Amino acid sequence: MGTPKNITIDLDEDASNGTITTTAAGNVEEGISGRSDVVDEDADPRDRLPERAIQNADGSVTLPLLYPQVVGRKKDGKTWEDEFDALTFHRLRGADQQRIASASDAKQVSVAFSCSTRLSQMVMDKLYEKLDLEDITDAGRVLNHFLTSGRTTGR
Repeated sequence: MGTPKNITIDLDEDASNGTITTTAAGNVEEGISGRSDVVDEDADPRDRLPERAIQNADGSVTLPLLYPQVVGRKKDGKTWEDEFDALTFHRLRGADQQRIASASDAKQVSVAFSCSTRLSQMVMDKLYEKLDLEDITDAGRVLNHFLTSGRTTGR
């Protein structure tokens, strides 16, 4: 591995000249942000959407599952299977927050997923049990994105 080039760290993303550059020799120089090697210390990586997530025009986010799952359902004497190869998440509302808060600690994540994906709680409970942990983690990142990085205009 060669000697690293200059590294820029954004100390205040709102300031027009709020960056410093550290050279390979350890010298510090003031600079201007906007370069691809700027480290944004204000951004929490958990607030970003997973790379495989797709932002939809209506504001929802579709997360293709790394490990698709099948959930069997039975109603009125008929049975069928639903294959889940992606989940589409929507922003949560006040009623959703109340539903999540009233759930037991063990069920809160499943209830949040159910509210956001608009799947019935019974289906989500079965699906959640089968989901791979990596898919669950990235689904949580989608929900966190809505809470921290979503639209702030209220429209």
